[in-house]
Amino acid sequence: MKNPSNKQLLDVCVEAARTAGGHALKNIHRRGEIAQSFDHDVKLVMDSECQRIAEGVIHSHFPDHAILGEEGSISKEHAFEWIIDPIDGTSNYARGFPFWCCSIAVRHDSEILAGCVFVPVFDECYTASIDGPALCNGEPVHSSDVPTLGNAVLFTGLTKDIDPRTLAFFSEAAPQVSKIRIAGAAAIDICHVACGRSDAFFEAGLYLWDIAAAGLIAERAGAVCTAWPRNEEHGLRYLCTNHHIHAAARELVGKHFKN
Repeated sequence: MKNPSNKQLLDVCVEAARTAGGHALKNIHRRGEIAQSFDHDVKLVMDSECQRIAEGVIHSHFPDHAILGEEGSISKEHAFEWIIDPIDGTSNYARGFPFWCCSIAVRHDSEILAGCVFVPVFDECYTASIDGPALCNGEPVHSSDVPTLGNAVLFTGLTKDIDPRTLAFFSEAAPQVSKIRIAGAAAIDICHVACGRSDAFFEAGLYLWDIAAAGLIAERAGAVCTAWPRNEEHGLRYLCTNHHIHAAARELVGKHFKN
């Protein structure tokens, strides 16, 4: 059978993200339904529900494709694998804070081909394919032209175990950038780099599903991204900036995270 085109793959990313994200928004009154609670995180019933909905959309088009999801995977012997974060920013969702999203990407033999990040509360749909532009609601987006770290807005986040290296990074970065922000949803933060609302993003405790779609969107928008593997399955550290400041930001990260 002929492989689907990148456009077909992207259309399914959008359908799955909008359907799952729309379900989460429609059921925001159920945000207190907790499946598991941790010291610095929470898993909701809605996380699993939204992943099942996204899987259903994907398998309605490509029933034999594999799934890699935050809420579990469906392993199949297939070159196409869909990467799902059903609610990125679960803690935000649980508290009614509007910065959360649904992220869907698809890769073929480890290369990300298409991705969508849908932010339901704001009705913002970020999309890109490997051979197309980065878009938000159908309009092109581009990373910023901020020339130096001193002018940059940096979004970042804390790892679940509050890694002391992250605190040291905060301490050194704060006086070197214009502003530091923590919003709690990595995929949205990376999309903000893509559309120029911020200039840099770094987080040390991420997973592939956090960045698969957003990273492609940022790169297609002109941003530069670097990922380093962590000693955890699918774990990584991730830096995304506009092209002017990547080297300086990478040097700053490297002082605290030896890669």
